[in-house]
Amino acid sequence: TMARPRWRIPGRVSRACGPLPRWHGPVRQRIIAGAMSLAWITAAAASAPHVSLTGGNGCLLAVLFVSALLVRLSRRGCAASGSPVSTSGVWELPAAVLIPSALAFIAPVVVAAIACWRIRRVPRGLDAVAVGLADGIVSVGFHALAPPLPAPGARAGEWLLAVAVAGVMRWALIGAVFPSVTRGARLPRWPADRELLRGGLAELCAGVLVTCSAVISPLCVILAVPLATPLQRSLQHARLVRDARTDLKTGLLNAAAWQEEAAAEITRAVRARLPLAMALLDIDYFKAVNDTHGHLAGDQALRAVAGVVKAQLRGYDIAGRFGGEEFAVVLPHTQADQARRIAERLRTAVAAADVGASETGRCGTRVRVTVSVGVACLADTGAGLQALLAAADAALYDAKAAGRNRVRLTASQPAASA
Repeated sequence: TMARPRWRIPGRVSRACGPLPRWHGPVRQRIIAGAMSLAWITAAAASAPHVSLTGGNGCLLAVLFVSALLVRLSRRGCAASGSPVSTSGVWELPAAVLIPSALAFIAPVVVAAIACWRIRRVPRGLDAVAVGLADGIVSVGFHALAPPLPAPGARAGEWLLAVAVAGVMRWALIGAVFPSVTRGARLPRWPADRELLRGGLAELCAGVLVTCSAVISPLCVILAVPLATPLQRSLQHARLVRDARTDLKTGLLNAAAWQEEAAAEITRAVRARLPLAMALLDIDYFKAVNDTHGHLAGDQALRAVAGVVKAQLRGYDIAGRFGGEEFAVVLPHTQADQARRIAERLRTAVAAADVGASETGRCGTRVRVTVSVGVACLADTGAGLQALLAAADAALYDAKAAGRNRVRLTASQPAASA
C-alpha cells in the first residue's frame, strides 16, 4: 500500500519548513491538533477587541519580541535538541504579564514561525500553538486576578508573588498538561526529575526578574539578552551528558556507560559482601529478522526488547545495550535463584512481545522474537566486571547451544530451560 502523502506548503516556506507537523499523524492526534488550534484562534480573536496598546506597551512588546528572536536564532543546535527546559519563559512571562492578552496569545507563535523560516528547520507547529495558548491563559488569569501594578514600595510583595504564581502556572501548562494531551505522554515526575526542576526554576526566576526590570524600563530587558545564551547552555548540559550515555535506538545505557555503572556496582557489592548477578540477553536469529522483514523491523525488535527489559526490571537494576542485538543487566542484591526467576520472566515477556506491521513497513506481517539468557553470580566468579562478563557470556553460549529461547546459569548453578 502507498503511504499517505504529507501536506506541504509551496515555495520558499516549504523549502524552509518542510511538511506541516502533526497533520499527517493518527486520527486522534489530528483531532487534538485541530481542536487546540481552533481554541487558540478563538481565544486570540475573543481577546483582540480588548487590546489597548499604548506607547509604553508597544515599546516593551517590541523589545521582548526582538530579544526572544535574537536568542532563539542564536541557539540553532539547542532548538532541535528537544530539551524539556529552555529560556523562552524569560521573555514570554513578562509578555504575558505586562502586555494585552491577545498579543500574549500570538507572540510565541510568530517568534517560532520567524525562527523556523530563518534557520530552515522543520517546525513543531502544535507545540508553538500550545505555548501561545498557555501564555494567553496565564495572561487572562493574571490581568483578571492579580493586584494592579503598584507604585514603588506599595504592595510590591503581592504583585511579585502574583508574577511568580503566573510563571508556575505557565510552566505547569507547557511542561505537563499540554504535552500529555497532544502527545499522550505521561505527566513528568517532577519530584524525581531534577533536570526539569532546576531548569524550570532557573527559567522562572529569570522571567520574574526580567518582568520586574521591564516595569522600570523596557531597556532593562536588553541587559538580560547576553545572559540568556549561557543560561540556555547550562540548562542543556545535563541533557547532553545523558545523551552521551544513552543508546540511540533503545534508550538504554550504551556499552561504555553501562560498563562504568556496572563496575561501580560490582565494586560496591564486593566491598559490602552483598549478592549480585549479571544477565546477558541475545536476540535469537536476529540476522534472519533483518533479512526477512527488513532493517526497520530489526530496529523495532531492538526497541521492543529494550522496552520489555525496562518494564520487567527493578528500579535499581542496571540495563544497557552491550552491542548489536545483545543486552546486559546487572542485578544488585540478587541471589542465584532470584536471578534465574528474573531471567525467566524477561525471556517469557520478550517471547510474548509483538512487533507490529506498521513499524516494520511490511503490511500484514507480525514479527516475534525470542532471547537466550546467560546468568552469572558474583559469588561463583570472583570479583571484577570482566570475570562476571566472561561467566555470563559462557552461560549465554550454553543457552544458544541448547536450542535458544532459554536461560542458563553458570556451571555451578542449576540450569533452567524453556
